Amino acid sequence: LLGECEREHLRRRALAVRLGRGTIALMLWAFGLFGVYFFTSLYLQQVLHFSATTAGVAFVPMATLMAFGAAISHPVSARIGAHRTVGGAMGLMGAGILSVSLLGAHAIFADLMPGFAIIGIGGGLTIPLTSTILDSMPADRAGVASAVFNASREVAGLLGITIIGVSLRARQTSVAYGQSSRTARSKEPTDRARVSGTRARAANTPAPDETQR
Repeated sequence: LLGECEREHLRRRALAVRLGRGTIALMLWAFGLFGVYFFTSLYLQQVLHFSATTAGVAFVPMATLMAFGAAISHPVSARIGAHRTVGGAMGLMGAGILSVSLLGAHAIFADLMPGFAIIGIGGGLTIPLTSTILDSMPADRAGVASAVFNASREVAGLLGITIIGVSLRARQTSVAYGQSSRTARSKEPTDRARVSGTRARAANTPAPDETQR
């Protein structure tokens, strides 16, 4: 009886560890992907000055390739293993997000596509993460595991939007402060020259009594 209890305890512990690791990986996925969707749309419209329609069209290849990645994820997972598939997918997403972050204010539509394509394929290939974890759960715990996954994904998405938003706002404030400081410093010599010129003209202007005499 003690042996059976110990084996049950170890089994439950292993399931909890697997669920915890899967939840962390899923939260990383949601953190990056939700942040990309939200702030990249702002970048396209406010920085690159795309119309709302053009910005929406730019995400179509990403969504299409994400569906393609999801379709091939299970055969790939069966061939090389779910952990390698998900790990590679997370790496692809990170590379795609990095490539998009390096684009400046003069990027064009075609410059966005490589990064968006990599993010889409990587996002689709993470599908085995959820299915593998849920399949390993006992039937009476699968619902709980699914609820934990869904809740953690939403929380991570919210954190992604919030934290990335705070970072971008801080960066924007820093850049704006630097520009205002440089503008103020560039005006100082002009202001001093203007004051000096005014004083010189005042010194050379004769007094009203002297002019009358």
